[in-house]
Amino acid sequence: METFIHSLESVAIVFLLTALGYFCAARGWMTANAKKFINQFLTHVGIPVMCVYELSTRLDRAQVLASLPLLAACFLTLFSTLILAALTDRFFLHVERTRKGIFLMMCSTTNSLFIGLAMCTQIYGDSCIPIVMVFYMADTFMIQLVCQPLVRKYGSLQNGKKLSILSILKMPTVIGVLCGFTAVLINLKLPYVLSQTAMYVVRTNTPLALLLTGYIIYDTGLKNLRIDKDQLCVILFRFVVCPAVGIGMTALFGIGGLSRSVVTLEAAMPVLSMSVVYASAFGADEKFAAQGAAITTLLSFLAVPALVLLLG
Repeated sequence: METFIHSLESVAIVFLLTALGYFCAARGWMTANAKKFINQFLTHVGIPVMCVYELSTRLDRAQVLASLPLLAACFLTLFSTLILAALTDRFFLHVERTRKGIFLMMCSTTNSLFIGLAMCTQIYGDSCIPIVMVFYMADTFMIQLVCQPLVRKYGSLQNGKKLSILSILKMPTVIGVLCGFTAVLINLKLPYVLSQTAMYVVRTNTPLALLLTGYIIYDTGLKNLRIDKDQLCVILFRFVVCPAVGIGMTALFGIGGLSRSVVTLEAAMPVLSMSVVYASAFGADEKFAAQGAAITTLLSFLAVPALVLLLG
């Protein structure tokens, strides 16, 4: 029962911060100008700084090298889920263009750090933190190097233009993850002043993203918050397909015990809060992203504790 309560508490925090964004929008305190600022700040400052800070402070080269099979299992879990989502779209759903990239991101990546780390440490203790961070590294690679370019490609702001490798590498978030990974490989630690500054910046990311989610839900209207076939597919991928693929990949790599449980639980986390930021920044279907983040967060009140009970 204590484990069940802890998992509910982690999800409740996300829900309350989203509700705060809705309240601020309803009061007229948060407007389209605030939305624009949050988009620009997170995509150009907050997320790149987070990639460098989190990777360089929570992981070192020895941990990464020792965890290569686990890292491969985590990445292949997310990448395989992306392929399955793309096939589902191609042959069954036929998702509209501006929704396609964000749909693939929502199906295949997870809220692995804010909700995932909190839930896993509450349930399994601090011993799971290195496993969570390996999953977070794989999740970060997927988000920044694979999914974000897809969101940009299919977004209305791209206007059908092809993305070049150079344009992808110039994205601030991609630069951030590459710098963070390089820092891990060479065991580079940020100086104290830069580390503390980065820490304060990073702490603003999730609250700002959730406030933005609340604003977009208000702008959309609660009465329009409904589960269509695309959202239903996202829910299925988030809570069934991705964790099932995680179980299969860990078995394939001979990974069991705590690592298997953590990877499976991380794979079943709700839609990434930052997906709303990417959708808004690149002209994708931001309302679809906000609805998906809200709906999967609410459903995780039931889905995640149930999965924990199944994993034992």
